[in-house]
Amino acid sequence: MTEATAPATAAIPVPARTLPERLRALAAPIPPRLRMPLGIAALACFGWLVWWAAFYPGLMTYDSFDYTWESTTGHWVDDHSVFYIGSVWLSLKLTGDYALLTLCQVLGMSAAIGYLAAGLRAFRVRTRWITASVVLLLVLPSSGDFVVYVWKDVPYVIGGVLAFAALTHLVGDALAAPRGLRRVSGSAARGQRRDWLLMGAGLTLTCLSRNNGFLAVLLAGAAMLACMPWLWRRIAVAVLVPVLVFLALDDGLYPALGVTKPVDYAGYTFVYADIAYSYSKAPGTFTAADLSVLSRVAPLEHWKTAGADCYGTDALMNGQFDKRAAVAEHSRLLGVFVRTVRRTPQELADATLCRGTPAWAVMPSADRTFLMAVQSSANGYGFLNGHPDLYTSRYYPSMHVRPLSDLAHRVLDWWYDLGRTPQILWIVWNGATWCWISYLALARLARRVRRREVLAVAAVTVGMQLNVLIATPGPLFRYMAAPFFIGVLTLPLAFSRLGRERNGLPSSGFVGQ
Repeated sequence: MTEATAPATAAIPVPARTLPERLRALAAPIPPRLRMPLGIAALACFGWLVWWAAFYPGLMTYDSFDYTWESTTGHWVDDHSVFYIGSVWLSLKLTGDYALLTLCQVLGMSAAIGYLAAGLRAFRVRTRWITASVVLLLVLPSSGDFVVYVWKDVPYVIGGVLAFAALTHLVGDALAAPRGLRRVSGSAARGQRRDWLLMGAGLTLTCLSRNNGFLAVLLAGAAMLACMPWLWRRIAVAVLVPVLVFLALDDGLYPALGVTKPVDYAGYTFVYADIAYSYSKAPGTFTAADLSVLSRVAPLEHWKTAGADCYGTDALMNGQFDKRAAVAEHSRLLGVFVRTVRRTPQELADATLCRGTPAWAVMPSADRTFLMAVQSSANGYGFLNGHPDLYTSRYYPSMHVRPLSDLAHRVLDWWYDLGRTPQILWIVWNGATWCWISYLALARLARRVRRREVLAVAAVTVGMQLNVLIATPGPLFRYMAAPFFIGVLTLPLAFSRLGRERNGLPSSGFVGQ
């Protein structure tokens, strides 16, 4: 048979790859132990990029305009996080927009969650539950949109999640080790050094992102120490170094660079609110000298009526309250406060617990849950009324949402409004609810495995919750956003198989000193 007459060979069709096959092919070069964490991080990144595209270049608040005005007009003030004001300035200077900053927030949060996913493996949690908790964070309007805000609270939450993730690694190692083992070597020791460094990095970010973040870090350190006292040296280093870094910057470097301190009244609004609340409840306990000091700052009627609102400080500090007079009378106001504490300590406790409602109340009334807005504001939510120079700033066009996807914007805007239904605020927006859920899950697991180290996983939540209870100016969601995120991400531990397996705890892993 000649070549010309030979029958043609039919081509064998190659079946198209299914999506799971394509994903497996992409994951093949990745080491097996990294596939799940990277997959979780990619899922989180994709979800928050959808929110980022819907509200590009980022969502703004009153504080966002304040950061912009301070950093672009040379009025750097240490009333907010100087670290975050600098981040806003850097993004604007490099790109003329906020998109670089908000994109970095998306990437940072996604990386922290991927690292957390790796830590949860030691608790014998199925990947499906880890995935479900991340999807829940992405879907809920409270946490889905939060990461794309131009707000110092976003890196504060990222730092908290990173420290929480490091704790899951360290506690997982502790559970895996035979009781009493303290020293390790080789790859286990290197892994623990990485985890301690990342915990320190997360706590440092927490300190730098809020001026009162150092208190949350110290309280978290105390909770860690109570659960793992044999690690006191490493806990002390991981906690105290971030606090010392913050203090060195706040009291040393920032003033040297020309950052000014806020006036006295700004840091003592809680003190003034406590005085006002006590005066509204027990005016007869105030002496003529006390009343003379108060009247030089605001009319006594203002102290009494505005002070009766124990849920926040804004009512007192606005209106007839003379802030300049408060600065002049600052030392005498502190004297009134000390005498008030001695005379009516119960009123101080009442005011503190009332103002700290976001930290503990599972079902606060709907009018006591103040939420963010996702629409642009032409006057910066009132900020530009006092700073009209921002209208002519070359950055003013960037201060408004310009969605990359109109469809995503419409859908997520509708979803956000739906999430503000009053009857569901207690679970969709309330950080305290998720605190208690996470504590119940961890207490149940600790009881099953009979190891108190498990309770150390809650240390970051405890520190941040107590920080809000001690000092918060009002019932805003953002103050409890970190416990909210951590609470949702703790849910997989409710499905841990530790203590259920025939052979007990896993045998690999060690605990450091």
